[in-house]
Amino acid sequence: MTSLPARTSVRVWALALLVLAVLTVAPAIAVAQRVHVVRSGQSLARIAARYDVRVSDLAAANGLGTGAALRPGMELRVPEANVAYVQRGQTLSDIARHAGCSVDDLVRLNRLRSATGLRVGQRIVLPGYEAPRGGRGPHADQPRWGRPRAAGVVSLYRVSTRQRTRFRLVDRRGRATRAAVRRMTDLMRPRDASRRERFASPPPRLLEILARISDHFGGRTVHVVSGFRHAGGYTRESSQHTQGHALDIHVDGVPNTELRDFARTFERVGVGYYPRSTFVHVDVRDRSTYWVDWSRPGEAPRYQRRGEPPPDDVEGADRDTEGGDDVSDAEAEPPPDAEGTDVPDESPPPAAE
Repeated sequence: MTSLPARTSVRVWALALLVLAVLTVAPAIAVAQRVHVVRSGQSLARIAARYDVRVSDLAAANGLGTGAALRPGMELRVPEANVAYVQRGQTLSDIARHAGCSVDDLVRLNRLRSATGLRVGQRIVLPGYEAPRGGRGPHADQPRWGRPRAAGVVSLYRVSTRQRTRFRLVDRRGRATRAAVRRMTDLMRPRDASRRERFASPPPRLLEILARISDHFGGRTVHVVSGFRHAGGYTRESSQHTQGHALDIHVDGVPNTELRDFARTFERVGVGYYPRSTFVHVDVRDRSTYWVDWSRPGEAPRYQRRGEPPPDDVEGADRDTEGGDDVSDAEAEPPPDAEGTDVPDESPPPAAE
């Protein structure tokens, strides 16, 4: 048998390795692209409920009207979690309000030049979006989050006021500074508070945890969705928010599942995970606890306790979500300070045409 020249042999092996790599990555990408084959009698509403997506998003993702009739055998692309599609007459402010984030969040995450000029059917990524494994983009899997430019210095964005700031939270020993406590007290003020109203300073330990979260994720901007809150609605008197001991946050480019898991590594903290919202709740307390709330922005809490399955209307990979703990063995209810969301106010830019 005639042997191949050395160069030809190398090229054959290189081609074989390339084909193997493509075959390895392709299934991961394909799995992420959910496709539903329509069966007889199915409607957009029924399919949307199955996959826990909005009818309008399912229709827009497939270039259909919300009342479109479906034919058996049609293939529909199912939108990913934390992705919206622009509807006729909809503004970026409308999408932000529904998602519980700011217009600036959406402009940055989607690399938009401005908040205007949306197209009907345009795909909009929301905070908390997780890119498919092997995918590309700002939320693709990252083996390392990188080092912060300056450890202990945190970039913060207050969603409801659109206030953006950057300052040192902790000293070289990792302890919160007095100046940082004063600045965080002001940043955490509720949006409906008067300037004359005074609030207690947040615990230094909350700032120290916030600094460690920022450092762990490479100094990326931390978005403060909620800080201090007045009691009322779904916020109880016992809430850690009413005492200034809690923050609802998300981090630029970081999936909320990653933020949740890292927050749970701290001692004596409360962590609340909201799969259908855009933030993770973090507070400081005497005993650690964790809860899962399936409510959407503005809805009453829908808790999932450990050992219990998610709600019946949850589909796909989210059904693997582990429930949370009880506050103590004597209590049957989830943590009394786990509450609904705080949706920021926005001034509306022009609608999509």
